[in-house]
Amino acid sequence: MRRVYAFVLITLLALVLPQNLGAQVNPQIDTARNEGPQVRGLEYHKEEPDSVKRGKVYYFFYTPAQTKINAVMHPSLSPAGAQFNDAIDAINGNYYLGVGVAGHPHLALYPTPEAPLALSLIGEPFPAYAKRLGNVRFYQTRTPYSLLAYHSSLNKDYMVRATHTQNIMPGWNVSFDYTLLRPDGIYTATYAKDHFLDATTNYFSRDSRLQAKAAVVWNSIRNDENGGLVDDGYFTGNYSTNYAGMPVNIYNLQSRHNDLALMGSVSYSLVPQFESYRLRDSIAVSMGADSTMVYDTIEVTDTIPLRKPHVLNAGTFGVEVSYDRRKRVAVDSTMWREYSARLFWTNDVYPDHRWRNPLKVTVGIQPHYTFVDIAGDTLGYRSWLDPFARVELALGRGSLMAEGEMRKALMSTNRQDSRFAATFLFPFDSARHTTMEAKAIMTSRTPELMLVHFAERNNNVLKPVNTALFGVQFRHKDIIDLSVQATHYDHNTWYDTCLLAVEGTTPLWLYQARLITHLHWGWMHLDMQQLLQHSTDTAQMPVPMFATKNSLYADVVLFHGALRVQLGADIRYHTMFYSPNYDPYTGLFYHQRTARVGGYLWGDVFLNMQLKRASFYVKAGHLNALWEEERKYFLLPHYPGRGFALFYGITWKFFD
Repeated sequence: MRRVYAFVLITLLALVLPQNLGAQVNPQIDTARNEGPQVRGLEYHKEEPDSVKRGKVYYFFYTPAQTKINAVMHPSLSPAGAQFNDAIDAINGNYYLGVGVAGHPHLALYPTPEAPLALSLIGEPFPAYAKRLGNVRFYQTRTPYSLLAYHSSLNKDYMVRATHTQNIMPGWNVSFDYTLLRPDGIYTATYAKDHFLDATTNYFSRDSRLQAKAAVVWNSIRNDENGGLVDDGYFTGNYSTNYAGMPVNIYNLQSRHNDLALMGSVSYSLVPQFESYRLRDSIAVSMGADSTMVYDTIEVTDTIPLRKPHVLNAGTFGVEVSYDRRKRVAVDSTMWREYSARLFWTNDVYPDHRWRNPLKVTVGIQPHYTFVDIAGDTLGYRSWLDPFARVELALGRGSLMAEGEMRKALMSTNRQDSRFAATFLFPFDSARHTTMEAKAIMTSRTPELMLVHFAERNNNVLKPVNTALFGVQFRHKDIIDLSVQATHYDHNTWYDTCLLAVEGTTPLWLYQARLITHLHWGWMHLDMQQLLQHSTDTAQMPVPMFATKNSLYADVVLFHGALRVQLGADIRYHTMFYSPNYDPYTGLFYHQRTARVGGYLWGDVFLNMQLKRASFYVKAGHLNALWEEERKYFLLPHYPGRGFALFYGITWKFFD
């Protein structure tokens, strides 16, 4: 009966607009006419005059939700210094544990089950590094923009990044972004050399009725891995001062990840955009000063605004096609190929921000065609159909959104996933500086296909993992971001120490609270991220009870604004827990109950300097390791973290 109600809800509601036709800034008719058509169909975080936007660089992500455009900060500094070299780190409030070296697989400490439905071969092992279609940037610029960066250390680490983007005609942008990551391994067999590249293009017609996007993503990840220390006493007992001389398991194992993804999309609005202008009059003006007369003519124009939006309209139709291939080569090979298309219709067709449709509706369908090969065991082709729908209702300042999607395996009655979400957003002020959001999300999703494969080889059919999430989030500008949520899990699945699929027999609750704050008193700044979690069954869901990351630094401007300096320290910590361990043969994380990690403080000291468009930094990482008598800083069981290291780097941005 639940599935019947779900299907009815899907057909009535409306989902995510892949190409949002959100909102546009107020038109400046005179300057728009002289400088060419402005970019339309994008929703800006801050409302600014067109003349201001025209001289800047903006980016947005392509997601199945809505397009939000962000200004590229110029210039920019990171008060945390060389974060890419940190083995444990916080990225947007999400903490990670790793095998000790940047570029190697990382494990999230803060589970986030509310993501949209998506099949996966294994969990994402490179969340902080790998490029995907959902996290590459699309740009719109009036000025070509380039970024060059180089980071290194007194060891042999280095990272190189190059970015360039420009509009080759009004509304048509091309860009590329490349990163080379080559960290210095802790052991002889922890070499890594990773390449990440994406190229994107997007086009918006003058009236935004026609929109198109395309992207190519390529990841080449090479890791020489080991299975951890043979005996942790070699580390804690200081038997070896050289990590490379420590006895390790699986000394010469090497794995390669080769990923390629392609995407193209186009949408067209059947509703004409009525906004226009007309010349009303010309006025001759004369001005005199000190017997000098200046004569000029001012043209006065009228703006004919958009008609008030109608809920019932012909709407916008769009289509997206994508291809995703992921391959891992180690002892055995795994291969994943997915072909998909997304067809949608929406009545949200008005790009001008002065009018917002009071009832936005989107419906669509997304077929998938997947081929999976695990360790030479071909699972064959599987076909999936994903209908989706979304509706958003304006309620004064606030809004109420409901969405649903279903993933149905066409050739099997045992594979059907679903997701339903409702969100209420209430801004306390018209500028939306202070907001409160409440959400409820229910999902039923197939476990990772690697888990399904291992279970079926043992004549075990895994049930879908059912989750029910309830949360509240409060935001005030960039000062405070507080979220509290509770998630109920049923039939949770994981790998045991023998890499066998295990299914939970009892439900569990995961309670989470996250606080992100940015405080400052004059030139003193304090950035904090605090995580608090409690799992009612730590065997099924092992998480640290508390994790924190704090940056205290001075931010001063010298020499009449020519030089900006940040000097401060980072402190990171999380409580002890039975962290999942990493298996390099399969590239999987598995649960264990023999060794706990955490309970250790990590401290860094950094100096950032900014001179015009260039930013420099020097960072003493893990400073407290210099006086530690007994080394306890294990990131994962049997994987110690890096000791003291000195990092440095430069980032240079060009807006020419």
